[in-house]
Amino acid sequence: MGPKVWVHAPSVGEFNTVRPLLELLSPEVEWFLSFSSPRAEGFLRSKLSDRRVYKLFPPVGLKVSKLLKEEKPEVLLLVEGDRYPALLGAPVEAKFFVNARLSDRSYGFLRFFRGVFVPKLNTFRKILCKDEETCERFESLGVRSEVLVPCGNLKAVLKPPEGELNLSFPEGTKVWVAGSTHPPEEREILTAFKEVLKRFPNAVLVLAPRHPTRAGEVFKLTLSFFPEGEAALRSSVSGTFKGKVLVVDTFGELLNFYRAADAAFVGGSLVKVGGHNLLEPAYFGKPVLYGPFVDKFRDLEGILRKLGLAFPVKDWRELALRVVQVFKNPPRAKGSLRDLSREVLNCYRRELPFLAT
Repeated sequence: MGPKVWVHAPSVGEFNTVRPLLELLSPEVEWFLSFSSPRAEGFLRSKLSDRRVYKLFPPVGLKVSKLLKEEKPEVLLLVEGDRYPALLGAPVEAKFFVNARLSDRSYGFLRFFRGVFVPKLNTFRKILCKDEETCERFESLGVRSEVLVPCGNLKAVLKPPEGELNLSFPEGTKVWVAGSTHPPEEREILTAFKEVLKRFPNAVLVLAPRHPTRAGEVFKLTLSFFPEGEAALRSSVSGTFKGKVLVVDTFGELLNFYRAADAAFVGGSLVKVGGHNLLEPAYFGKPVLYGPFVDKFRDLEGILRKLGLAFPVKDWRELALRVVQVFKNPPRAKGSLRDLSREVLNCYRRELPFLAT
C-alpha cells in the first residue's frame, strides 16, 4: 500500500492545476481532498463523488484537527496555497507545496508575519515553485534553500477537456470566447463586441464569468446591450445557438468553449485581479487576448509570446481592434505546449516519490 495523501486545493482552479499529478498517483495510493472556497463545493463533490471531500471553512484550526483525527494522512499536497497557519503547520509526516507562487500582496503579507509563517513553511519537505523568482522570494523570507525547487508552472500541463459541447454555432460564425471575467470587464467586453459586429456581423460572443454564480447579473447586463432574442444563458441552450451573446452559467465547460473559439480573451486582466490561466486557449492553438493586469501569470505570458499567440490590449477599444485582427488573419502557433508540459511533469516525478514514473 502507498501512503495516504491529503490534497488541499482552495478552489476549482487549483484542483484543475493539480489533476495531472493526481492522475500519476499509483493505484495503491489513497487520496482525499479538502477545499476552502464555498463556490467550489458543488463542482468538486460532483467530480469526486467516489472520494472523501472536506470543507475547510473557518474556524480552520478545528476543521484541520478533526480531519487529521479522522484520516491520519501521511502526505500533504498543498496546491498554490491557502495561508492558514493551521494548514501550513499541520503535523503530517511529509508535506509538499506544489505550484507554489507568491503574488506581491502575498509576499508582503508573509514578510510582515514571517515569524508566524516561515517556521511552518520550513516544515515542508519540498516547496515546488512555479519559477525561479518565486523560489528566490521564499528564500528571502527565510525559507531553507534546500527545500525550494523551481519545477515550472503546473498550469502549463493541460489536458483535453472531458466530453463535448452539446452545442454548435452556424457555419461561418466567428466565435469570440471571453473567459474568467470579472466586473466591470463584462461591460467593456460587450462594448467591444458591438464594435466587432460592425466588421463581422456573423460573430458570436461567449461570455463566461469567473464565478458562474454571477451569470444572472451578467445576463442582465447583456440585455442592456442586446435584445432578449439575441442573448441566452448556456443552461437554456442545446443544439445550434443562433443568437449573438451566450452567457455561461455552468461549471467545467470553459475549455470546450476555448476549443471552439476563433479568438479568446482571458479575464481578470482588464481589472486589478492579476489574470487567470493564459495558456488554456493556447492549448488549442488559439490567439489569446488579455489586459495589462497579468502579474500573477507573467511567466505564462512569456510562454505565450514565444508561441506567437499573445495579444495584449489596454482597453475595450484596443480589444475590439485585436479581435477583428485575429478574425481577419488567424495566427499560427510557433510551437506546442507539450514539450514544456513534459519538462514540468518530469521535475515533479523526480521530487514526489509517490508519483508513477
